[in-house]
Amino acid sequence: MKESIGNAFIMGIVITFIIIFMIFFASSLAYTKAFKAKNKIVEIIEKYDDILSQSASENSVLINAVEAEINETLSGMGYRISPTSNNCPSRNNVSAVRKQETANYEYCVYKYTTTKGNYYGVTAYMYFEIPIIGVGLRFPVYGETKISGILG
Repeated sequence: MKESIGNAFIMGIVITFIIIFMIFFASSLAYTKAFKAKNKIVEIIEKYDDILSQSASENSVLINAVEAEINETLSGMGYRISPTSNNCPSRNNVSAVRKQETANYEYCVYKYTTTKGNYYGVTAYMYFEIPIIGVGLRFPVYGETKISGILG
């Protein structure tokens, strides 16, 4: 009888470590995907820096070509499609330049103006869904482009 209690205790420890490892692995995959999505968005914005700086009067929205390429890239990499529209919160008292009325992907782009030039901040999200209790969590991953006057 002592051995069966000891085996059950050891089995409980093994199962606990397996669950902890699975949680660590799932969070690592989610962070990697969000980080990769954020980096791709930053690359695209830096690629179209000339066009974006020329359209300074259209400060409130990203150009459709830029947003279309971002959506195509996110689709190709398997970034999660957002089932609801996302309202991007203001960040450092700056509103998002990307309005997502009909967007499929959840990310936010912010335009900052400094004395050296403009730069953009990008927020992508990593997701965790716990199906047993029906909870979905999302955490932001933030990054910035280089200052536009220094690009090149």
